[in-house]
Amino acid sequence: MLHQFEVEENVYSVVADLQEAGYETYIVGGAIRDLLQNRVPKDYDISTAATPEEIREVFGRRRARIIGRRFQLVHVRCGKELFEVSTFRRAPSENSHEPQTPGAQKIAALEEAGNMIFNDNDFGTSEEDAWRRDFTVNALFYDPVADELIDYTGRGIADIEAGLVRAIGDAKLRFEEDPVRMLRALKLVGQYGFKLERKTETALISTLPHLNLASVSRLSLELEKIFSSNYTGSILQAFADYGLLEYFLPYVARKSERNLLNKALQLLKMRDQRIAAGYYRNSASLAMAALALPFVDMMIDGNYRCQYAKNQSAENPPPESWDEENIRQALLTIYSPLAVIKRLSCSACRMLAIQPMLFGRFNPRRVVKLRGFAHAMELLKIQYESNYIECDNEFIAKWRSTIASLGGVNNQPESAYPMQEYEKPSRKRRRRNRRRHKRQDLPPTAEVSSNCQSAVSGGDLQLGF
Repeated sequence: MLHQFEVEENVYSVVADLQEAGYETYIVGGAIRDLLQNRVPKDYDISTAATPEEIREVFGRRRARIIGRRFQLVHVRCGKELFEVSTFRRAPSENSHEPQTPGAQKIAALEEAGNMIFNDNDFGTSEEDAWRRDFTVNALFYDPVADELIDYTGRGIADIEAGLVRAIGDAKLRFEEDPVRMLRALKLVGQYGFKLERKTETALISTLPHLNLASVSRLSLELEKIFSSNYTGSILQAFADYGLLEYFLPYVARKSERNLLNKALQLLKMRDQRIAAGYYRNSASLAMAALALPFVDMMIDGNYRCQYAKNQSAENPPPESWDEENIRQALLTIYSPLAVIKRLSCSACRMLAIQPMLFGRFNPRRVVKLRGFAHAMELLKIQYESNYIECDNEFIAKWRSTIASLGGVNNQPESAYPMQEYEKPSRKRRRRNRRRHKRQDLPPTAEVSSNCQSAVSGGDLQLGF
């Protein structure tokens, strides 16, 4: 089928180079789904008849790197961009179910893991590759050189138009082969508003316990992708609606904490709305902090901070800072059994630690200069807009005035205010001598662990305050 899409020049170049080398090559998966819906693809996946070694030979070792064990693919660099290039696969063979690592061997010993795929490196043709994919909406192939769109399953385009997530082949077997596919199915539901096809829905619900068989590293990566999405709230809402959240984030999904979960989802949805409104670019650490906030409030101070925000005339002031180690331990509990991504959790810890300072007896000008303030202030705005806390107009006006008096901090990235009052001033500093400059001890309320020094990337955020 002839079809012309506007694709990025670099992805076109990678496809063209492989085709010129004699290898059948296509853009595949989610990018085609997005293009058919007139969306801009977040990234492009490429699939080819070339083996990983042949791909590396085409682009050279400096531009191409083979990665993965269970599923080998190649990272190809083109300009400043990095593309994932995979080789066409075929239906898994008997060897695909044999574990390759000690951890996989433990899982394979379980009776319910009989259909899991531990080694997916059986190469095949483009049509075989399409039929072994997870869902029809992800099984479309596009050749940007010939402007050709291929739908081997015959249902991919129709299902995209109908908004249906349909498993290819036996749905139950597909989820048993790779339980992470259940997350991907519900991500389509949350992000695009799709619905599960009846047989796919029945199979997903019946195989939810198999998610416990997936590796922690893969699930942790999926969590990071969800936090990096502009639809975090709706995706996790879909997880909760189908009962998957109980296996993905069991602490968050506990029935006894359902009220806190609902509050957390409201915070995330408000964060998503503010991204859509253009207040700031996506921030995964802000999503992590927003989801955790109601639980941290309960675990650390019994929600006292929120009560003080509602009634600032209380006799006892709120805790002016939460101990950073307590917050870190709370995050570990909340996101267990997944591995908390350090570069995100450090930034989330910082913005959570600042929250009580926004209501406490701190000098506002001092708080504004703290590293992480911009994200912390945006988290406060999310709480206010979603009715998680109640603040009077005078409180909001105070922060507006403080921000404006410092030259419009609301229009500056967080990185412009890196704890300036604690750094030894120096106009010129040699890079090789940078570590020799000592920093004065930070007060307990603003202490930042050494592991967190490079965790914040605040240039992606502007305050809509």
